[in-house]
Amino acid sequence: MKFSQLLPVAKPHNFYFWILFIALLLRVLWAIVAVPIVPVSDCNAYDTFAQNLANGYGYGWTSTEHTAHWPPGTSFVYSIFYRLFGHTYVPIIILNLVLGIVIIWCSMQLAERWFNQQIAWLTGLILTLWPVTIQFTTVLSSELLFMVLFLIALIIWLNEPTHLWLRALLVGLVLAAACYVRSATLFIPFLLLLFRWVNTREILRSVAAIIVVFIIISLLITPWSIRNTRLYGQFVLMSTNTGVALWIGNNPNAYGGHMSVPPELKEKMAGMNQAQSSAYLKALAIDYIKQEPLKFVTRSFKKLLRLHMRDTIGVAWNKIGLSSRYGTGVLLPLKIISQGYWLTMLGLALIGIILLGNRQGWLTMIVHPVVIIWGYFAFGHAVTEIDDRYHFYSIPMIAILAALVIAYILKITAPRKFSIER
Repeated sequence: MKFSQLLPVAKPHNFYFWILFIALLLRVLWAIVAVPIVPVSDCNAYDTFAQNLANGYGYGWTSTEHTAHWPPGTSFVYSIFYRLFGHTYVPIIILNLVLGIVIIWCSMQLAERWFNQQIAWLTGLILTLWPVTIQFTTVLSSELLFMVLFLIALIIWLNEPTHLWLRALLVGLVLAAACYVRSATLFIPFLLLLFRWVNTREILRSVAAIIVVFIIISLLITPWSIRNTRLYGQFVLMSTNTGVALWIGNNPNAYGGHMSVPPELKEKMAGMNQAQSSAYLKALAIDYIKQEPLKFVTRSFKKLLRLHMRDTIGVAWNKIGLSSRYGTGVLLPLKIISQGYWLTMLGLALIGIILLGNRQGWLTMIVHPVVIIWGYFAFGHAVTEIDDRYHFYSIPMIAILAALVIAYILKITAPRKFSIER
């Protein structure tokens, strides 16, 4: 069984250029006309760490308070700009513009590979107009950078004409960089193994290639693991936020969203370093899951639904900048636009899964990358902490599925122009 790659209908290929041009224009307008950068929440942490790295203080809140709560990749990239240009956000905005365009281009490439050129164009248009992807142009975050690295690794891996071992080498390098941005990268090679096995049925060569990927990743993240181990006196692979995130999603008062550690637990953790605190909270979460396994399942399902309830984080993280320039009255309309677009695309994507099953077979649908990738990121957060920014990584796949439905509708109304069948 192979993933369907349908033949594109002959159309001017420069349509890709115009989609990317419009996407760039909209994001430039947002950055210049609409919103100044004002870091909040995690954005402020990335900014602070980047400044300290640029000043030679190390990765942390101060020169003496180092951390490993977040992987260092995003702050490191920002610190390069701060070293070169001083503490200005202009280079970061330019970087976000480039990352946003690359995400759209990569998503279109994947849509054309899996389906056809029309669906690729529609995917590009959907992502071009997607409010949160525009709004993140003025946000200091790991989402855009991680998404680009992941999509590039996926495109390289799926490019069968390239020699398998070269692909393994390149994917290992890209995913190692992604590990420094988001720890969720560590399990992605297993997805790649599944995709290649389904496509080729070459289990031994596929496993060998993935082992190469893991070896490269391991070698390249070892220096950071050594740094963390020296800092905390115990092994820490990439970050110390795993235990905290698991506890946030699995404790007697958990509702899925972010919550602070209560005073009684803080007292018990007094004197612990970050690694010890993370391990302690992880143990509490695991014990709670073991005590109530059925509640864990139902709670995770509820969090899965809540993860997809809204898509207004782009407005929230730009709130101060928007309010300072236009007043608070602009926030609600922007949230309504963002939420309306999100619910529309989400609804279309869910229909797209059904359409994919009907057209290509339900077994193919279940193991299709567009479904597996969405599920990987969604379920990964459903068992820990949820927030609307955590479905950000699934947006390209959601866009492709939505484009599939739109293409099908247009095929019905204009069958000579659109086709999702060979």
